[in-house]
Amino acid sequence: MRYQLIELDTGEVPGLGMLSPRDKPVVINVKGPSELRSSAVENLRVKIDDVPFPIPASVSGAMIVALPDTFTTPPAPKPATVPGTPAPKAPAPKSKKSR
Repeated sequence: MRYQLIELDTGEVPGLGMLSPRDKPVVINVKGPSELRSSAVENLRVKIDDVPFPIPASVSGAMIVALPDTFTTPPAPKPATVPGTPAPKAPAPKSKKSR
């Protein structure tokens, strides 16, 4: 799968290449709003400042996805955590019977 990341303000291309399913994540630094182009954009997972940026479900195939400028766009709210029930305790070990 091909990908290309283009900075809109400068026209620079800080990211360009091919990805396969077993590749390690690619980290790219950008300085403003960007466009992500890919031959199969629905298969990409994007994080901006460690916040997941979901690819819209309507986007698939060879498409362009606009990525926000992280300096002027506030990060998306993190999902609220619901207090869970405490983890169940492990059963006590059975004692050995004497003969």
